[in-house]
Amino acid sequence: MGIFDMFRKKKKEPVQQENRHRTDVEVQATNTPEAVVDPANNTPEPASMLLGFALLNSTEYDAEQLVRTMQTDWGIQVDGLEADMNMVFELGDMNIAVAYMPGPIPDQEVESNCKYNVLWPEAEQVVATHQAHVIITVMGITDPLIGHALFTQITSSVLKLDNAIAYYAPPMVMSAESYIESARMLQDQELPVQLWVFLGLYRSEDGGSSSYTVGLKHFGKDEIEIVDSSEEMADVFEFTLNIVSYVVGSDVTFRDGETIGFTADHKLQLTRSPAVAMEGYSMKIGY
Repeated sequence: MGIFDMFRKKKKEPVQQENRHRTDVEVQATNTPEAVVDPANNTPEPASMLLGFALLNSTEYDAEQLVRTMQTDWGIQVDGLEADMNMVFELGDMNIAVAYMPGPIPDQEVESNCKYNVLWPEAEQVVATHQAHVIITVMGITDPLIGHALFTQITSSVLKLDNAIAYYAPPMVMSAESYIESARMLQDQELPVQLWVFLGLYRSEDGGSSSYTVGLKHFGKDEIEIVDSSEEMADVFEFTLNIVSYVVGSDVTFRDGETIGFTADHKLQLTRSPAVAMEGYSMKIGY
């Protein structure tokens, strides 16, 4: 069972939102290189580039195994591609770079992000052993789903190296085994959104259950937050994951003042306001 499966139940599709968009509200969002804010609606534009890191617990790097895995697992075969420490190639309109770095990510950056990954308690002690890393980059993305799927296929192939121990894309830190297992969802025509959108959990000062996302901006969507809920943490996790799956899989854009629910009588208010757990603005669900 995958690390996320302990929270997963059969998902329901939310019902149509009730549009109560307030046109008098003015908001601002932070510009980032990955997700540029559209002044017309103050929501991010989809990212044209994705980047992540595979951590290795030794300095060996078997590029030939990587090329074989891409072909056997995903049917990715590039004419003229030679196995090398650094590989750059094209697939469709996208450019892919896979670069081996013979050293750990400096300044204990990965270790410092482990505290946000509550679903992997052993993360810090595992990633502290990494001796090298691989940088995976996909550029020229025009369709977020296709870009994320390709990125996942390449990354899972790297993580199948014998000495791969973890995946890192701040703030996400995930074991190689969990990433590979979730990536298999693509082979069943399912979306492994838990690999694409980080879901953070924490307790508020009053003890309430809270969640937040990092990564929806890459799909051109506002990040989502649930703040100080009275529901159990596992329920908040499951609900947030289901909403993220709905937003990504159905290309849904929430608007300030709408409501959403899983039945006609189940209506939860949506509010766009300054984020609590991150910079910029987020879409908060009154759960």
